[in-house]
Amino acid sequence: MPIEIKNPEYYLSEKIKEEEEVIKIVEEQKEKGKTVGLCIGGFDLLHPGHMTHLRSARALCDFLVIGVTAEEFNAARKGKGRPVYNDILRCFSLSQLNSVDLVFISKYPKAVEAIKSVKPNYYIKGPDYKDKQTPGITAEREAIKSVGGEIKYTNDEKLSTSELINYIKENVKLNILLIVDRDGTIIEDKDFLGKNQNWKEEISFMMPTLDTLRFIQRFANCKTFVASNQAGVARGYFDCKAVEEINNYLHEKILHMGVFIDGWKYCPDVDEEYAKIKKDLHFNPLFVKSKTKRKPNIDMVIEMLKEKNLSISSFDKILVFGDRDEDKDLANNLGGNYVDVKNKTYDLLKEEFLSKL
Repeated sequence: MPIEIKNPEYYLSEKIKEEEEVIKIVEEQKEKGKTVGLCIGGFDLLHPGHMTHLRSARALCDFLVIGVTAEEFNAARKGKGRPVYNDILRCFSLSQLNSVDLVFISKYPKAVEAIKSVKPNYYIKGPDYKDKQTPGITAEREAIKSVGGEIKYTNDEKLSTSELINYIKENVKLNILLIVDRDGTIIEDKDFLGKNQNWKEEISFMMPTLDTLRFIQRFANCKTFVASNQAGVARGYFDCKAVEEINNYLHEKILHMGVFIDGWKYCPDVDEEYAKIKKDLHFNPLFVKSKTKRKPNIDMVIEMLKEKNLSISSFDKILVFGDRDEDKDLANNLGGNYVDVKNKTYDLLKEEFLSKL
């Protein structure tokens, strides 16, 4: 998901219009004998490459209109974490350029539909499209021709947002290892989730934690692992297959919220000493061991890192998000920082994370 803004009214501009109004204004400009140019794109993180391209585009016409590809279509094309800026911020940034006369959100998956709707005199692309013969640019050439216009190209040096983001990732961003507890941290603790057949109905996501993870993943190079103690297996409440089914289900749900988990580990065992003390409970002997991988032991974390060909030394910072002493002690054992999620809002968690960088 793009960066959240609390006050969208701060980002208003008379240049930003709905598509229907843009169509009307374009017709009026053409009736006055003005040539109208149209550029369509994501225009995420407005940078000098965008600015020079739009300056050159404006020099090719009398009136320049920009169609900003809507968030859902931009994300589908650019992948995880894109766009960084939402529709409002991208439109506002463009509206502040002198070279731009109108901006609208293009609510189409491809530029063809917007070209046929706006009907400009010129559809303007960057120089890297001059000799391309891909299905996409071919369809755009045909679309502008079908409305009586023509395609034009600028001659500016190409700079891309993707290159900018990759540069920041490689040269500026911290490498952060995030270790996250499951029950009580990313979902509310339901006293051994999986014990009941209707476990899906019992799931309640802890959005402040997930929103914070999404924020961190957007602005840092992250590996995010979930490590949880699942003594319910040793107690016979459910088996390992049930834990894995729940984790897979959570993974997909969380992914749709814009948070990517790189790995899931759990420990189904309990310590022998603990089992001896809890004589009133029945434990499956297969899961009662003298030495376990339970948190605050770091074994689960080390295993996940090895699976990704990583080590503790690969990271600038290590943070453990949890709600119990075992999570706090895990952070200490890893040489990292602990973030207690109990009763905290997104703003508080984000502030705590930033204070520990």
